[in-house]
Amino acid sequence: MAKLHRRDLLKLGLAASAAAVVPQVSQPARALGAPRKLVVVLASGGWDTTYALDPKPGSTVIDAPEGTLEVLGGIPVLTHTARPSVRAFFERWANRCTVVNGVQVRSFVHSDCVKRIMTGTPSDQRPDVGAIVASELGSELPVPYLVLGNSALSGPLASLTARAGTTNQLSALLSSDPATSWLAPGFVPSEGERALAAEWLRGSTDALRATRGRLGSNARELDAFLRALDRQGLLRAFARDHGGFGQREYTPDLGVQVTVALDALQSGLCQSVMLELGDWDTHQNNARQTEKWEALFAGLVALSEGLETRQLFESTLVLVLSEMGRTPKLNASQGKDHWPVTSAIAYGAGVSGGRVLGATDDLLGALSVDFATGAVAEGATQIQTSNLLAAVLELAGVDPTLYLPGSEPLHAIAG
Repeated sequence: MAKLHRRDLLKLGLAASAAAVVPQVSQPARALGAPRKLVVVLASGGWDTTYALDPKPGSTVIDAPEGTLEVLGGIPVLTHTARPSVRAFFERWANRCTVVNGVQVRSFVHSDCVKRIMTGTPSDQRPDVGAIVASELGSELPVPYLVLGNSALSGPLASLTARAGTTNQLSALLSSDPATSWLAPGFVPSEGERALAAEWLRGSTDALRATRGRLGSNARELDAFLRALDRQGLLRAFARDHGGFGQREYTPDLGVQVTVALDALQSGLCQSVMLELGDWDTHQNNARQTEKWEALFAGLVALSEGLETRQLFESTLVLVLSEMGRTPKLNASQGKDHWPVTSAIAYGAGVSGGRVLGATDDLLGALSVDFATGAVAEGATQIQTSNLLAAVLELAGVDPTLYLPGSEPLHAIAG
């Protein structure tokens, strides 16, 4: 049986990037409880955790920034007048936060680290945590996984993902009809014409299935193609019922992304949202991390205030990540280079707050911890990205075993 390729589907007249394979798992994951929405915030480029989450003031072996060590809501945080939003965030929401230190990424390379921190694996063909939650808990929504950043990894769940970043996919889908736009520029079909085009596409798909698409990857491609047709209808219906989706041009401004994310979550457009604040790669002038930490936490304050105002806090889990840390010492350019240990913040629905799990030693090396308590324990295990993400999936209401088999969740996040 000849393998179907994407160009075979494009010949049917659908020029939509949403046509991608479905999850290659034998059965759906088991939901563990009330489904929760998920917001993933990625600080891409590699943050210096000593600026806030893993403070090392007064160290003689680490070039740590200036600041004051404060315990806010049970969480030790480094604060500074140049980073007021860090203090503001933890003052108000530390009781809903868990900080995880000493997360072992096992790489110094950006692309590899992004794969590991987003998917829990070294593969860019595996779905990230946002895509998994979207697939398991929100597959019926118009856009299950809304990506406002650049670094999401949907893998086999790409048909559930809309990238409203630089590609501005949402606007493209809403402003044209992939089934008929090839007929003539600016052509707007009637409802009857749309129905005829859809009927022809489905009929052509059935013919392909009969000859080449009964089994294996061919069958999955055809199923995903049909799902893409349905997804287009859901998105158009959503835009009609909500007066459109608005102008959503790409912006690196986290505050703008937060507003779009809150609107999308509140209106039922999506189950998961991925936000991103880039340019953390401070090989020169590591002091620039100050402005990045301030911008990140200003965005988190706005996100958290929005979740409270819109009564979404009790149903939404937020995960804040960076794919790597920075070296303990400054280099000759007064910058810091890549470091394979990072931190994370989990807060919101299901999180037992006011705590720090895991730790690093005096040289920022990851220490081993008891996964049940999160306390440092001799002879225990270092926290891997898969352990962290498995715990997040459980908190969101998804059984992680089909996506991260053999990875024990960091149970302590839930208390």
